[in-house]
Amino acid sequence: MLVQVKAWPSGHRYLTLPGGRQEIGETMQECLRRECREEIGVAPEIGDVLHVADVLRKRRGARRFLVETLFACAVPESYAPRMGSKPDKRQIATEWVDPTEAGAAFFPRYDLALSRADAPVYLGRLNCAPA
Repeated sequence: MLVQVKAWPSGHRYLTLPGGRQEIGETMQECLRRECREEIGVAPEIGDVLHVADVLRKRRGARRFLVETLFACAVPESYAPRMGSKPDKRQIATEWVDPTEAGAAFFPRYDLALSRADAPVYLGRLNCAPA
């Protein structure tokens, strides 16, 4: 699985999936392609929806509620992991990882669903607080 490697100011590294905020007038797929070009330097082929989750993000006393949609995607076989033209502010790398081995490094813990063939589409609420 292709992931972003990010680091908190404390140096703690964690993994996230590429993607981001939808702009007015964009479809979810257009948003995902744009965000991937910006963050990982490639626009993927987008497949079916894999999972949907309610994500509660907590940072410095503030809370933000998001609904996140995970799609199955593919990149060209020739793609080599790299940073895109506008990486996320905490992004330090882009890497291929095995979600069954990366475990607790995922933020939020999407690895728990992505490594199980029987995981439900709707994952419910995932709490997301910085380390």
